[in-house]
Amino acid sequence: MELRQLDYFIQICKEGSFTKAAEVLMVSQPTLSQQIRVLEGEYCTPLFYRVGRGIQITEAGQILFDKGLSVKQLIEESRKEIYELKNIQRGELTIGVLPGDLFYLMPHFAQFREQYPDISLKFVETVDFSEQVLQNKIDIGITTGSEQNKHTDSIHLTKEEQVLIIAENHPWAENATIPFRELQHLDTVLFFQSTMCREFIDSYVMKSGITLNSTIVAVSSSSILSMVNHGYGVALLSLPLVESYNHPKIKIIRLTDPTPTREIKLSYHKNKFRKHTVRTFIERLRWQPSS
Repeated sequence: MELRQLDYFIQICKEGSFTKAAEVLMVSQPTLSQQIRVLEGEYCTPLFYRVGRGIQITEAGQILFDKGLSVKQLIEESRKEIYELKNIQRGELTIGVLPGDLFYLMPHFAQFREQYPDISLKFVETVDFSEQVLQNKIDIGITTGSEQNKHTDSIHLTKEEQVLIIAENHPWAENATIPFRELQHLDTVLFFQSTMCREFIDSYVMKSGITLNSTIVAVSSSSILSMVNHGYGVALLSLPLVESYNHPKIKIIRLTDPTPTREIKLSYHKNKFRKHTVRTFIERLRWQPSS
């Protein structure tokens, strides 16, 4: 079978008509019919039923159509990968990040852009990394999630310490550190950046055998800092995120016994790792040694 014949066959399936397909392909209908007869002879089975003036794909034809689309996709991916191989400095990447994380991650992305100015970076805020990667809506996800499946893979990037932030007039403001268990004595609103962050802290709460008595609210990181500063509550955020804002009236208290630490990973589709732009990004973004 020639690729040209597969193109003819797929177009007929899409148009549902030899006549319409011939017009789109700009070939004569007899030529189209003759090439399909060659295919049917090769597979020793009809690919279409002729129903009046129309056609209906056979079961064998449906198999060839589905597999043919996969072949065409692989050919297109091969073209892109070969192009990237020849033009390693060019390309486009769509990167998924947790809501609020883009602000403090931007300096690292900026360093990458300085080194590879012709690789365009597009950012998408999401918490559903696995699904976004599988649907090819993002090339890489920077995530804390642990979900894995046979189509995706992840690489350890770094670890982030979670800290308590309070207003400068809070009763605990003189403390540099407190035991994690002390959180059970909070009687104010406790803000989180996202439900994912709350689930992460909940796992530490369960392991410590304590109960949080605070009212728990998930809001954006920028809103959290303002609300904490004005005395509406306290919050648990990642240390790099808090330091990136450098808020003069926010006090940072580090937690001990245990210190809540989340792993940050690069998540990607296994097939995408063959892309030179993806591999280059992953290699350059490992800004800290594995912990």
